Amino acid sequence: MAELMKKNNAGFGTLVLFALVVMAVLWVVGVALWLLSIAVPIAGLIFGCMIFSQANDARRQVRTHEAVDSELEALRRDASLELAETIARFDTLVVTKGIGTELYGHDDQAAEIYRQLLATHESLQLAATPTQKIESVLQSDTARRDAERYL
Repeated sequence: MAELMKKNNAGFGTLVLFALVVMAVLWVVGVALWLLSIAVPIAGLIFGCMIFSQANDARRQVRTHEAVDSELEALRRDASLELAETIARFDTLVVTKGIGTELYGHDDQAAEIYRQLLATHESLQLAATPTQKIESVLQSDTARRDAERYL
């Protein structure tokens, strides 16, 4: 009978040991959940602050780009008006065959300069990116100065 009791006690001991292991695992899970309940809000707060900071930086960059774009647009508009004035004056020169200027008798050269002015004015109007706008403004100023030498 003593042997029978040892066998029954072994089953009870195993059951107690199993219960202790389950309790330890649940205790570890409970501690991990408790730590997560603290860490997740802190991480969320930090992440939210980072997103807010990035949004402020992006807003500042947009304002800077808008200022640059408006300045480039003003430069392009001014260059376009000046070039249009030069084109009108050069058109008169082409119609009068350059009488009284260095281009008198050089109709082909006058027509070529006139075509360059028109092409430059068109590229100035079609410029889309900031780089293209800057290049077209510089090109229009150069073309305008070259054409005004003959006026």
